[in-house]
Amino acid sequence: MTVTGVHSSLQVRDSMLLDPELQILKHVIRVAGEVGIRTDPASIVNLYVALKTKPMAILAGIAHSGKIALIQTLVQALIGDDLFRCQMMNGHAWWASQTGNVAFFTDLQARLNADKMLNLIEEARRPENAHRVHIACLTRISPGELTGFFSELAGQLRHGPIVQLPGLALTEPIPYPPNLLLIGTMDTVQFDWHDVDLLAKTTVIQWPAVESKLVDAHSTVTARDNDSEFLSSRVGDEWSARQKLLRILGGEAYGLRPVLQIGDLLKAHHALLPDSAIGEAVVYLANAWSKQGVGLFDAVNSRNITIAVDLAIAQTLLPRAAEAIRSLATLRDQLIHRLHPFPHSLAFIENVN
Repeated sequence: MTVTGVHSSLQVRDSMLLDPELQILKHVIRVAGEVGIRTDPASIVNLYVALKTKPMAILAGIAHSGKIALIQTLVQALIGDDLFRCQMMNGHAWWASQTGNVAFFTDLQARLNADKMLNLIEEARRPENAHRVHIACLTRISPGELTGFFSELAGQLRHGPIVQLPGLALTEPIPYPPNLLLIGTMDTVQFDWHDVDLLAKTTVIQWPAVESKLVDAHSTVTARDNDSEFLSSRVGDEWSARQKLLRILGGEAYGLRPVLQIGDLLKAHHALLPDSAIGEAVVYLANAWSKQGVGLFDAVNSRNITIAVDLAIAQTLLPRAAEAIRSLATLRDQLIHRLHPFPHSLAFIENVN
């Protein structure tokens, strides 16, 4: 190796050691292992990148697979023990099935969650909290919460301020604060709810972890400024995303071509792919690198590209085309042929019934 090559390698190593985002992820991955979550590190990083990209995310997977524990670990890493900036809520009143009035208690739970959500929105909107992450988590949601707290809320965000929450009409429109993240968990083997509003503002993550025996683990991280680092590292629009990728990848940017190729293939088969979908995928890809330009899935750019492109296609493009994939055998076959290097994308296609 040349002296120049050695110097370059040392720079990469130093960047990895000092990169704040990598330190956050290193902590979350370590604690996730300590509490017994059985999954691969890339799946944990995927949630982090998804939340940099869109304000809402849903972890969908089998029960008792560590979804809630992972969110709690990420919350602690970003904001520490500041309970005023986090609300962990029962998404659905499953307990109401043991009562004599299921509808009443389910509605009561929804109103309670909406009130907590509104309080968190107001807290996040305070000027002094602009650089502090606030997180709302609805655990074990049902289709009712999926509609009200995610699809309907996402639809409002597409067009401007929010005017209502489930069971709660606001007295005036309120802008949704950019420092507020909404995360849901859903116990389901396969998620199949891909409406336009939901996907515009929500990343649906098929959580791959198996059933886990969780244990308590003490976390020693100090979350000072982790949330401001998270917020400042986010890329939110396509132009900025393309500029960041060009700066980091240069000639390696050809590795992003599969996103465009799959987008063209879906449109050629008249799949309902909105013009914004490619832009959303590009933003996800840009967020897969830290603010300092280090790959979050893998420090080697070529490997980071492959993982990020796979997840961007699986979570941004293919869900919009689920109906076309289901009904068009030719499209399905062509996608399988094109996507053989991308396991998450292939898994999505194979699970479309």
